[in-house]
Amino acid sequence: MKSTGARQVHYESGPNMTPLVDVVMVILIFLMLAGSFGSGEKYMIASSSVRGPSPRIRTDDTQPITIELRVNENGGVRVPWQPGVAIADNVTLKVELEQRLAKVVRENAALGTTVDKVELILRPDAGVEWEKLAPVYAAGLGAKYEKIGFGPAR
Repeated sequence: MKSTGARQVHYESGPNMTPLVDVVMVILIFLMLAGSFGSGEKYMIASSSVRGPSPRIRTDDTQPITIELRVNENGGVRVPWQPGVAIADNVTLKVELEQRLAKVVRENAALGTTVDKVELILRPDAGVEWEKLAPVYAAGLGAKYEKIGFGPAR
């Protein structure tokens, strides 16, 4: 009688995956340390060639002239010089902003105001999506505003 209890157990486990897991973990750690995790999504960048101090740090004594626009949920824009009117067409908005910029610079020329001293502030209402805000931002860029910022809704 033969004894069968001394058989050796053998498992077919395939290739060794330990080196693959090690390499994937090293790549993952590298990407986590080198990545920015979408920090560019918070800001809409007008130009990458802007140099100099931060816009909040002023090197001169003159206060900037601000123009505030309110953007509603439908993408309509309320401008302070036309109360009660919401501009929905971005081409019309661009023309209005160009005219307002020229007028502000012309009226304040004695104070040394130039285009770079005029700030356009966009104040979206609660619930305004980026898809509605981006064309307004583009209209401001098309109207040659150099400083465009975003402010909280009032």
